[in-house]
Amino acid sequence: MAIPVSALQSINPGSIIELFTIQLSTALHGSNTLYRFHNGANLNANGEVVWAGNSYLRFPIECSGFEFGSTGTLPRPKISISNIFGTMTAIMQDVNTTTIGNDLNGAKFTRIRTLARYLDAVNFSSTTTTTTTTSTVADPADGETVTYTVTVVNTGGYNYFAINGVTNPVLTMKRGSTYIFNQSHSSNVGHPLRIKSDAGGQQTTVNAGTLGTDATVTYSPSYPSAPNDLRYYCTVHGNGMGNTITMNNPNTIQQESTSTSSSQTNPFGTPDPTAEFPQEIYFLDRKVTENRDVVTWEAQSALDLVNVKLPKRIATKDIFPGIGAFLG
Repeated sequence: MAIPVSALQSINPGSIIELFTIQLSTALHGSNTLYRFHNGANLNANGEVVWAGNSYLRFPIECSGFEFGSTGTLPRPKISISNIFGTMTAIMQDVNTTTIGNDLNGAKFTRIRTLARYLDAVNFSSTTTTTTTTSTVADPADGETVTYTVTVVNTGGYNYFAINGVTNPVLTMKRGSTYIFNQSHSSNVGHPLRIKSDAGGQQTTVNAGTLGTDATVTYSPSYPSAPNDLRYYCTVHGNGMGNTITMNNPNTIQQESTSTSSSQTNPFGTPDPTAEFPQEIYFLDRKVTENRDVVTWEAQSALDLVNVKLPKRIATKDIFPGIGAFLG
């Protein structure tokens, strides 16, 4: 998709970002490797520019001669790429093993231009957002740990739990506290005590030791989720040995929790992998210079390639001298 006219006509359309690719040909160069470059600066760690999900390597590259002349001839731009550390020489030596003396001739060179506002968000510094959430929790100062001594008594031919000497009393508990039922008395043998909700089933308890010796059952009703319809009972002889539990809420406090998240956004606009100027596609035609500092090629349009038949190729008098001549 072309860049919207409205974006170009805005007061501040933003910087033009120039990107380049060189696409090798398997037939000519032994592989179809695609090299991506940009000749700019970016603040990210590796200096790359990312657009449309593709990374363009920061590399010194200079291009000129893209302008169309008034004579109608197609431009033949010059592309100069840094040869730092012999990088381009090494690439040419590699492709020359496929086609001797090729020197990347025939490689597809594409000039891509877009606006900074359309670059991927990953190019820009992270923004850290801190979120504070306030929630209501049980006041730890209001919590308590209560220990009950449990025995089993027989009244009228029926067994009951006695809690602190009181036969099957209604217990009162408070969410956020801890309750320990001590069943070490010998009368508890064969009478494991548990806590359950009539609607939701058995509650989570910590059971330790041996009944009648050192057994304990620990229950910590959570705030605010512990149910109201609780009871203590014997898992062998049923509800009749125990009674209900009245559940109360503790004093509460407001507790703040903080979370931090990082995100990257484009501060200039909205990334768009399709927003670009029309791509300019050329083919490297001949190597002009090569030294340890730079390698320069002359490129030509796809319409100006040698051995491309009409109407794909423009006929000019430089190649066809008879054009424009009239025989008498």
